[in-house]
Amino acid sequence: MKKSTAIFLTVLFLSVGMIKMSPLAQANNLKEGFYKMNDLNLEPNKEYDIQNLSPSSAVYILVFDKNNVVQQSLRLQVKSGKYKLSPLPENYTIAIVGDGDVSIS
Repeated sequence: MKKSTAIFLTVLFLSVGMIKMSPLAQANNLKEGFYKMNDLNLEPNKEYDIQNLSPSSAVYILVFDKNNVVQQSLRLQVKSGKYKLSPLPENYTIAIVGDGDVSIS
């Protein structure tokens, strides 16, 4: 009796813990605006994929360094495929221009 209760409680606690876990590569869906790396909870110096999910609007992506110099520029067509962003230090800023819905994963 005690063994079955202990096993049941162990399985119960493990299953509840698994439900609360969030995925490591959580997608961020973004609209037009300026975003800092810290605001997006992205790890610095890691490659990320970016794509336009919008069915009707193209989007421009600009990546600025700490001195506001453009380091990367992309134009994402409607429902674009995934494109690689270069590894971004934590003090970089991403600007999204357009009515699209951008996903970073």
